[in-house]
Amino acid sequence: MASKIKDKEYIVSFVLRGVQTEQFATIDNIFKNEDTIQIQANIDFGVNEESKIIGCIAKFQFEVQNQPFIIIGVKCNFEIEPKSWDSFISAETSSITFPKDVLCHLAVITIGTARGVLHAKTENTKFNQFFLPTVNVNNLIKESITFSLEKK
Repeated sequence: MASKIKDKEYIVSFVLRGVQTEQFATIDNIFKNEDTIQIQANIDFGVNEESKIIGCIAKFQFEVQNQPFIIIGVKCNFEIEPKSWDSFISAETSSITFPKDVLCHLAVITIGTARGVLHAKTENTKFNQFFLPTVNVNNLIKESITFSLEKK
């Protein structure tokens, strides 16, 4: 099933093609119940021009005093429909630019997926009490991102 992002300027059709847990670790002796927890969040993107895929990687670290006790990294691969993909290409600069709102939408899906992976990986452990909070992706993704494409 294809999804669409509607905006005043474009419609982007895409399909979620894959989910990968790229990183997962829990460190037993770091967290104590009275500790204050910090969560570090990072979102990154990459493209596969040949497959018309944009990958979104969400990484999170639950930390106490700058020491991580849960580390999780999840990647979602989104296949962009060719017409939508081509609409973002600049032939002049041999690049593709994904608008911020498209990136934010893909990031929200990836973060939700990471939330589920975290639950599944920590089920029936003491770490299952920790959840990824809602994330304002506008704080993580400030602008559109441009990727260079190979010249053909």
